[in-house]
Amino acid sequence: MERIEYRDVINKADWTRGPWDNEPDKIQWQDEATGLPCLIVRGPSGSLCGYVGVAPGHPWHGQDYDSCDVDVHGGLTFAHGCAEISREKWEKWRERQYARRDEAKKYPIGDAARDLKEWAKELEDYDAWVVRATSRYICHIASPGEPDPVWWLGFDCAHSGDLSPSYSGRYSFGDHEIYRPISYVERECQSLARQIASVTLPLRHRG
Repeated sequence: MERIEYRDVINKADWTRGPWDNEPDKIQWQDEATGLPCLIVRGPSGSLCGYVGVAPGHPWHGQDYDSCDVDVHGGLTFAHGCAEISREKWEKWRERQYARRDEAKKYPIGDAARDLKEWAKELEDYDAWVVRATSRYICHIASPGEPDPVWWLGFDCAHSGDLSPSYSGRYSFGDHEIYRPISYVERECQSLARQIASVTLPLRHRG
């Protein structure tokens, strides 16, 4: 799988300055040791999330994250297939966004108002939505011959003690929060990939 970095896809104007200013907001790559696809995606709070793709046939493919015994930052918090990027999905997304207009008018500095402003172009342009969704969603671009419908197992770095950039300029949680940068999340993905690769199919009973 080709390594792809997506930059400047999130508006950080209201955040305090930090290492996140120069980081990608999403990366896809193939783990060298295991060959598994990996993702890093910046979440709504500005913190990074890491994901490793499980191919069909693996015991954990399709399983809930609580069913997978791994050691990773904060524990697993995500298990799902690739985000769908299609015209039908776009139309449903548009309906939900338009339904939030009353909320945006009532709370002009709230999440709904921010999202409608940030995604204004994509509300009317499907092709623009595809480009932006690809740079923001939990999905990847597989190379020819690679499994496409992988099952993503993921973790996030927005737990107690983690610094979330989008909150740092608006809320004070003390001086003990630590921002988990790209290098940290990439190492955690590598560790998660090794743990996933070590799980084997159960032996069939012979009788």
